[in-house]
Amino acid sequence: MKKQHLAPAVIAVAVLGLTAGCTGGGDDGADGRQSITMAMAAADTYTAEWWGWLAADELGYYDDLGLDVDFVATGGSGDAMEQIIAGNADAGNPSAPAFGEAALVGLPVVNMFTYSSGAIFGIFVPESEGISDIAGLKGKNIGISEPGGGEVAFLEAALRDAGIDPITEVQLIPIGDGGPETLAALDSGSVDAYSTAYNDIFALQTAGYDLLDFTPDIYNTFPARGIITTQSVIDQKPEALQAFARGTAMGIYFCLQNEDACRDMMKGAIPAAFEPNADGVSQGDLRFDLSLEQVPPADEAAIGAHDTQGTQEFLDLIRSTSDEYQETSADSVLNSEWIEYANDFDRDAVAQDAADYELQNG
Repeated sequence: MKKQHLAPAVIAVAVLGLTAGCTGGGDDGADGRQSITMAMAAADTYTAEWWGWLAADELGYYDDLGLDVDFVATGGSGDAMEQIIAGNADAGNPSAPAFGEAALVGLPVVNMFTYSSGAIFGIFVPESEGISDIAGLKGKNIGISEPGGGEVAFLEAALRDAGIDPITEVQLIPIGDGGPETLAALDSGSVDAYSTAYNDIFALQTAGYDLLDFTPDIYNTFPARGIITTQSVIDQKPEALQAFARGTAMGIYFCLQNEDACRDMMKGAIPAAFEPNADGVSQGDLRFDLSLEQVPPADEAAIGAHDTQGTQEFLDLIRSTSDEYQETSADSVLNSEWIEYANDFDRDAVAQDAADYELQNG
């Protein structure tokens, strides 16, 4: 898993990038079409949860709205956030910790559309350890992906809530992101638990590990991913962002009407993720199934709407981990201006598209 934290030097460069200007002028191209560059927070353009964007692109919803979207893969959430801040991308989908950290150091980032909510990171314990709750981690060794990984803030907050000092009463040990180093640490018993991103856990599950999930329920109210941009881009490209919000809402709605169709699209886009193990389980299927809990909106008539209270609780939790973070109001980093517009589309027509879709990838 890539680090979530933005290096101070990068932030300084990014601020210069913002003052120099973003990714172009206004909305209209020579032919009247709009354009958006979208930084995707993964080495591949898509992960198995990003079916709303894939469906909108594959089905031509953005094109029908007069919008050209260039989806660009980055190295992860930190990299995607840096591209947005520097003005190299109009928008992106970095994870909530990367977005929250940027907001808490005063960068002018904005979430204009909440794509998913729920825990990106979790706390996991092998069944064989005999630990029944987070309080049982006192005095234990806990694996993390790497120093500064995005899971650390969540882990430390959860430990404090359980009455455990994360500095003196546990040992945090970097063991990688679900690869051979992680497997070796678990096999040897050098760690008693593991806190990391769910994507890393899926790799372990497909390798045959049985893990208990101790992630606090409150994390399910937190934002996971959104369409993150800056105020500068909002000022420069309002019509493009409007169209992007509506097209994305249409893609999500399509998938909610036909989950099999979007799983099929994902298999075509990232086939390696859906390669099954000996038990017939794939990381892609595990990620897709979890996304069916995290992406569907609380109100299907308000796809993309924000949970202001959950966002504030999330920002406050991240802020509690460092004196360098400033107090930040959720209202100042959430833009709901285009949620109503995004949802003003022909739902019957999209539902018909979903009913007519023919599977192509087995």
